[in-house]
Amino acid sequence: MNIKINRIPRFMQAEMAQLQSTLSPLLKKNMKYRLLSTVMIGFSIINLFFLLFKGESLPISKIALGIYALVGAVGFALLKENKHNQKEIVKMSQKYMLERMKKSNYLTDARKSNYYKRVNDQPLFAMNVFFEFLSEEQQRMNRSSHEE
Repeated sequence: MNIKINRIPRFMQAEMAQLQSTLSPLLKKNMKYRLLSTVMIGFSIINLFFLLFKGESLPISKIALGIYALVGAVGFALLKENKHNQKEIVKMSQKYMLERMKKSNYLTDARKSNYYKRVNDQPLFAMNVFFEFLSEEQQRMNRSSHEE
């Protein structure tokens, strides 16, 4: 999540902290996979390049060629797993947002279903819609506390 947490209101910071704590195990795993796959792919490509264009055809070169290719294949497999985890992170965050919207007592069912529909229809803008929802909920909370 590339959101400057100091620039958003406190009520949104609390929600972001909860969302981040939910996603943190997957985010850590994803970062490790990304780093490891990048290193492995880079290592294998550089070594394969030098090995193939060096011009020697020693038996050890064929073994090294196989090892570097295997390291590259594992790196690409980790990269694919990283992409799968990224999709899972998006699904989990979307699920969290939808459940949080459902729990709101300050918005009408029509407003909640509107936000719900927008999150489902536009997953790329789900965080913006969620922030909009939180702002409206906070405004209604403030109005209801002032009326009492």
